[in-house]
Amino acid sequence: MGLISGTLLSSNEDILYTIPIMLLIIPALNSLIGDISTVLVSRLTTHLYIGTLSPKIQKSERLKEDFYGLLITLLLSLGSLIFLGYFAGIMLGIEIVNPFLMVIIIILTILLLFFIMFITLFIGAIFLFKHGMDPNNFLIPFLTSLADFLTPFFLILFIIIFI
Repeated sequence: MGLISGTLLSSNEDILYTIPIMLLIIPALNSLIGDISTVLVSRLTTHLYIGTLSPKIQKSERLKEDFYGLLITLLLSLGSLIFLGYFAGIMLGIEIVNPFLMVIIIILTILLLFFIMFITLFIGAIFLFKHGMDPNNFLIPFLTSLADFLTPFFLILFIIIFI
């Protein structure tokens, strides 16, 4: 996955150079979605082991609480990241082209990734738990690779769509 992600980034560097601030933000976005997803896997696994979440693919109050809690955490972290990214860009003298559009692209990317990760990790945790495996051992390395690939993919896709 890392090879594919690197190839995707290098083959689209012209697109990324049109918005230089993106090059500054990509590592932080990868880290943000990876960290939130790791917390999600850990919480899902804990809920499954202690029995507060049944090993069935269905809605539950516990799942809703985790979803909304992680979504709020993600949005607060994203707001901080955007603020720090723009502050760093200004301090480094990087030209910030169309800041409103950049914020929209970043928010769309992270929200889409969060929904994809939440659904994928929930289904994966249930499947692995039902088959007697520890979801942490399989899903955390998987989500790291998936986030490393999907973050630049969606950023580039949204840049192409909106610019």
